[in-house]
Amino acid sequence: MRADTTPVTRPVLAEPRGDDPGDPTGAPGTAALRSFPGRPRTGTPAARADEAVDGPVESAVPPRPEGRRAPGAESRAATSAPHPPAGRDPGKRPARTSPGRRPAGRSPGAQEGGDGPLLSLPASGRRIVQCLAVLGEDVPLQRLRSLTRRDEDPVGAVEAAVAAELLSWDPGEGRVEAVEATRESVIAAMSASETRAAHRWAARWTGGVTSLLHRAAAATGFDEDLARRLESEARRLGFLGRSKQAAELLRRAAAVSADAELAAHREAASVEFALRAHDLAPARRAAQAMRQDGAPAAHRALAGRLAVLEGRIGEGARLLGEACRELRLAGAARDELGAAALWSAKAQWLAGGPATEVRQQLAELDPPGSRDPYWAGERRRLDAVLTSSVHGPARGLAELAARPGAGFLTPADVRGRAAVTEAWLHLEAGDPDRCETAVRAALAAAAPVEDDHIATAAQTVRGHALWLRGSWTLAEASARGVAASSAPLWRSRARALLSLVAAARGERVPEAAADDEDPGPCVFGAGERLFTALVAAEAAGRPAVPALLTAPEHRPGLELLSGPLLPWRKVEVARAAVEAGHTALAAALIASLRADATGLPSWVGACALWLEARASARGGSRDVTARLYAGADEAAEDFEATAPWYYARYQADHAEFLAAVGDRRAAVDRFRAAWAVAVRIGAQPLRERCANGLRALRLPQPAGAFGLTARETEVARLVCTGLTNREAAARLFVTPASVAFHLGNIYGKLGVRTRYELRRWWAEQQTG
Repeated sequence: MRADTTPVTRPVLAEPRGDDPGDPTGAPGTAALRSFPGRPRTGTPAARADEAVDGPVESAVPPRPEGRRAPGAESRAATSAPHPPAGRDPGKRPARTSPGRRPAGRSPGAQEGGDGPLLSLPASGRRIVQCLAVLGEDVPLQRLRSLTRRDEDPVGAVEAAVAAELLSWDPGEGRVEAVEATRESVIAAMSASETRAAHRWAARWTGGVTSLLHRAAAATGFDEDLARRLESEARRLGFLGRSKQAAELLRRAAAVSADAELAAHREAASVEFALRAHDLAPARRAAQAMRQDGAPAAHRALAGRLAVLEGRIGEGARLLGEACRELRLAGAARDELGAAALWSAKAQWLAGGPATEVRQQLAELDPPGSRDPYWAGERRRLDAVLTSSVHGPARGLAELAARPGAGFLTPADVRGRAAVTEAWLHLEAGDPDRCETAVRAALAAAAPVEDDHIATAAQTVRGHALWLRGSWTLAEASARGVAASSAPLWRSRARALLSLVAAARGERVPEAAADDEDPGPCVFGAGERLFTALVAAEAAGRPAVPALLTAPEHRPGLELLSGPLLPWRKVEVARAAVEAGHTALAAALIASLRADATGLPSWVGACALWLEARASARGGSRDVTARLYAGADEAAEDFEATAPWYYARYQADHAEFLAAVGDRRAAVDRFRAAWAVAVRIGAQPLRERCANGLRALRLPQPAGAFGLTARETEVARLVCTGLTNREAAARLFVTPASVAFHLGNIYGKLGVRTRYELRRWWAEQQTG
């Protein structure tokens, strides 16, 4: 079966072009060509690509004068790049040999570390195995006749290769393919000429993009016509949102370009598409050269974008700011300056810059109206986020919906990124249901273009939404999936979510591994650390809350969590300020939270009333506190389903107030409601708090109030009277296995581990 998508390999890092990378008719950007460093175009196309990826390599091909062609052969690993062998790192290439020559002491069919089963095959059998290994697909048997002599039947050659476990053949369907386990060794044993011949055959068999890639891999010289076709196809794929594939095609186009200027232009466009796809591996290898003193402004802008994507926010903001100033003075093309300005604004905002100043600077350097749909979509997203930072998530969502660019004619990657931003704003607004809808839209947009970055971002937002909804096991699973991402920023967000889940459960917060990258001085990182610390303090009884709110390292996080962007996280900071006695801070946060509640789900307003009641209870005004709690009850219609952890804590706080004023029966009902939610979501510290409150009230507590079914209550009663599982089963006319099953559920719901603990708990409930 033929692959419908182009294979992904790592592009060569170069400078981004100055014009619109998504415009198929655009001419090379003059600013990019002026600043692109000249590189001697020596050797073969693959040799130049290898030098750019892995540095200078030894080769028997002598240097050629500039502007002239030097024939030669590509390395075996480079020519097989369109279909790399399974398990091989594309960046780790085998040792290079002279063109057209095999390593000393090796036969044409010899495999590494084996006795060379290819040696037993005829020449036609070896050609069939090598071509199918490079192709990586199954083909009809009759199509292999072109690889044999006229008087030779391919069936015999295929049967011999099948016997040598190099091919697999289904006689019923008549299709043949290379065995995946031996592809790597077969390709590694091929000479340069054999590899070129295999790629030429594969190019005739395949079609479209894959055929162009095989033609480029089999090229022994420069081919400007092929380069133009590769570039045209790359721009088409880039417009459709397939940035990784576009970057690879442009890298191949640069490798077969005869003109050094055009090659530089195509390499620059390749890097632009690679960064759009967040393909950071090739960028890291060339980052040191781009950060050298005296590098062109466009290179520093590229290095700044790379630094931001890797989590080095401060460094990226500095490099992008310098690049923007120089590009503006040099009169750079609009799209080139606009891209640098947009990333500079994004870096400054992530580093903690005031959103109002960032918006003003962005408007001066990059007025809206870019021709490229990608940059228009990025500008739309950033404007929505900055609006949220100033006026709250409701205004940000309105800004995102009002700006054009989300239609079906928009590229899929642009729609996916817009959906991720929408999901994040819905999450910060406290609406996990709409957040999940936007996440699904983002994943649907990312699927056809195979954009791992969009999928990773969507899963990160989904994990935080699951945490808010109390599905902590699913949130943990989502975070562990994101932790395998290649992007440092997303890995740090995944670790933060894992720490948050552990803190809410009352478990020890996992420490960062020694090899984990530090996300740098990012305000979101500081906000997540403070939020996790406050949640952990809640689980531990809040002994360190005053120190957390006044610690210098948590000041950036406090400023972020106090802003209008994060209303449901602001609840945690406001409650901490109330408990710590910071009256002024608590009053300011509660007032801001009530102002944010406009246009947000009703439970956010309920949280504002809850915190105001909590502050009033500490001040001793019982009547005012009772009215505020009553108002919170009326506003919290979907409180439990949307944010169960907050709902359970609200009920526990209300129960403590009712117990203090003497309404013990109402307090018991509140504690039981909080207990049931805490048991369901796995909040062990909150469950213990409710249990202690119920014990202090000294009232009888039916077992059903703790989540036990009628059958589980009867099993618990019989077991607590001293009966064994078999005796209890005989009383209930069930099997002992059923009794054991019910006991397991009882232990999980009540938080006990043995029959002794169960009997003690049962005695406490009966004696009050």
